[in-house]
Amino acid sequence: MKTIFKSLFIAAAVAFSATSCTQEGKENADAAAANTEAAAENAGDAAAAEATNAANATEAAAENAGQAIENTAENAAAKTEVAADKAAAETKEAAANAAAATEKAAGDAKAELKN
Repeated sequence: MKTIFKSLFIAAAVAFSATSCTQEGKENADAAAANTEAAAENAGDAAAAEATNAANATEAAAENAGQAIENTAENAAAKTEVAADKAAAETKEAAANAAAATEKAAGDAKAELKN
């Protein structure tokens, strides 16, 4: 009878030990699963943040490029206007000189004809 109680006690101890190991293993597996899920969420958040940063950088670069193009166009327009004004002034001066030269030549021709 002692042997039966001893065997039952050993069996109960083994069963308890196995249950404890199984429970500890389950808890470890649950903790590992929770950690894996948290790591996946963190990776997703990090990827989303990187995508947002890349989108913001792209938008800023596009805005800067647009501003640079606009500034270049304004500078070109201003230089073209200055060049056109200068050309107009030079043309007006040349026309005045031509008119004066024509008038002088006509006056000289009249003087020659009178002589």
